[in-house]
Amino acid sequence: MKKIFGKLVNVVAAVMLAVAVFSFAGCEDIKRAQFEFKVYDASESKYYAASDVTLDVEFYRHLAPKTVDSVLDKINAKYYDGAIFYVDTAYSNQIMVGDLKYEDGKVVQNLINGKNPAEIYGEFEYNGTSGSNLKSEKGSIGVWRSWYASNTNDYKTNNAMDTGRATLYIPTSSISGYDGYFCVVAKFDASSEALSAIKAVFDSAATYTEYVIYYTGTYDADKKDDNYGLTFNAVRADDFDENEIEGLFEAEGDQLVCYNKKTVKIPVVGGEVYAEITSAKVR
Repeated sequence: MKKIFGKLVNVVAAVMLAVAVFSFAGCEDIKRAQFEFKVYDASESKYYAASDVTLDVEFYRHLAPKTVDSVLDKINAKYYDGAIFYVDTAYSNQIMVGDLKYEDGKVVQNLINGKNPAEIYGEFEYNGTSGSNLKSEKGSIGVWRSWYASNTNDYKTNNAMDTGRATLYIPTSSISGYDGYFCVVAKFDASSEALSAIKAVFDSAATYTEYVIYYTGTYDADKKDDNYGLTFNAVRADDFDENEIEGLFEAEGDQLVCYNKKTVKIPVVGGEVYAEITSAKVR
């Protein structure tokens, strides 16, 4: 009996040790970052104090290590500093940030040494990121992916579901249709004033301008980090005339429709930027 009891004690101890180690590893795989924003408060006709619009974010590396490492690397490299928030009018229940900046009076792409951030493969799977129960909802952050090819209504694994770059999307409400198609990797306090403040910018026409983003040129599948050979353009929606654009790109076949023209709300009026990341750091 003593031998059996002793073995039982050893088994229980081993299980408890394993649980402790697993829990410690899980805790260690939660990476924290802090984002400071510049956000205009139209109700008070002034910018928020930085402390009021600072957001603490937890990234869950164990759910998507390559994706999270890529985002954290870009935070450390100051990639997101100066990136402007924007809203794609086709997806009004989310705010996006990362791939656009406002420089010298122009909306430009946020590039690394003149190129797009490298694509991230392998962690965007149907039914979600492996092991993840995170949903696209208020208080979550996901990595935007390359979207689907134009010759099908399905999401194509080889060039859409499992790839993304560095653009983050922040739902302002639950988006159940995204389940399984986007990589949700981070959470923050959904009651944060920062999110409400940024959203308010896009609720008032006085603090944003509509732009049309479009591409021109010939699609080249071998130039994935150079907009697939296409040229980025961004003009005020009031100034956009499709009939005057020579070489306007429209996806065909396996070409990604994310390069088709889109209308976005940019938080810029009269050269003043009303919502952007001023700094981001891994804590």
